[in-house]
Amino acid sequence: MAPRINVPPVTRGLLVGLVVFTILNQAMINPVSVAPFLTIVPIKSVWYPWTMLTAAFVEENIISFTIGCVTIFFGGRYLERAWGSAEYIKFVLFVTMIPNIVSFVMYCLLVVGTGEKLAQMYVSSITS
Repeated sequence: MAPRINVPPVTRGLLVGLVVFTILNQAMINPVSVAPFLTIVPIKSVWYPWTMLTAAFVEENIISFTIGCVTIFFGGRYLERAWGSAEYIKFVLFVTMIPNIVSFVMYCLLVVGTGEKLAQMYVSSITS
């Protein structure tokens, strides 16, 4: 009989989200077109508020993807069983949303403070 791996529902959902968002981000042909919808982009993310949450579940390379999966699998299993699903969801929202909101505000202040040159350099670095 094959061993059964018991993963709590919120942890399972976070793992699926990490895999789906990473694959979706990597599968897009033109990264500029998908970047505002999944990751934080200065000024543009104002119109896509869900990026404050999804940006935490988009990985750019296989090493960070693997580390994210292992961390969510083992840490999520432990924390969700110890705290319960509701408290674990609050923890994940707090840990993902607060740093992303602070980063977004800092990005916007940097773009506004330095003008369009920084924004153009940022966009050209994504496209190249």
